[in-house]
Amino acid sequence: MTLILNLFLVLFAVTCLALVFFVLLQVPKQAGLSASMASGGSLLGGRGVEGGIVRVTSVLGGLFMLLAILISFISR
Repeated sequence: MTLILNLFLVLFAVTCLALVFFVLLQVPKQAGLSASMASGGSLLGGRGVEGGIVRVTSVLGGLFMLLAILISFISR
């Protein structure tokens, strides 16, 4: 039981570091809704590399929550 808990804790720490890294890589969206409507570009698609970074961040966020719940249950 301790081995599994330690494995999850190490995985949790690595996930936390990766999540912070990918959040900091994202481009800030300070233009607001008016700039996206006025540009005439595609509103929902065509994000290129930024879309991949957002997707990786979402997966890491889900993994973060899952590991937090598992660590909570195992440590009881």
